[in-house]
Amino acid sequence: MSISNRYIDSAEEYQIILSGKFDFSFLNEFRSAYESAPDGVKKYAVDMRSVDMIDSSALGMLLKMKRSLNLADGEIEIINCSSNVEKILKIAKFDLIFNIQ
Repeated sequence: MSISNRYIDSAEEYQIILSGKFDFSFLNEFRSAYESAPDGVKKYAVDMRSVDMIDSSALGMLLKMKRSLNLADGEIEIINCSSNVEKILKIAKFDLIFNIQ
């Protein structure tokens, strides 16, 4: 898996772009990605366009991100999910916690 990020200044949005298998082996790298966001971020987006697989530890990492950043519902979007990843997120009821697009 690889992780990259970008800040869209005009939208005050910080995107974390994931690819490959999203699992526990990327705990520290994922945490560093959201903790290194610049000041002024109002919205976060986790782009899963290239994620092949997501496991339960990745679900935990997403929840930890939300708690760490102390954000209200809707301020973190999970975007560009494959149908399989979206299905897992909905089974886990993450659509009640995050905005999934």
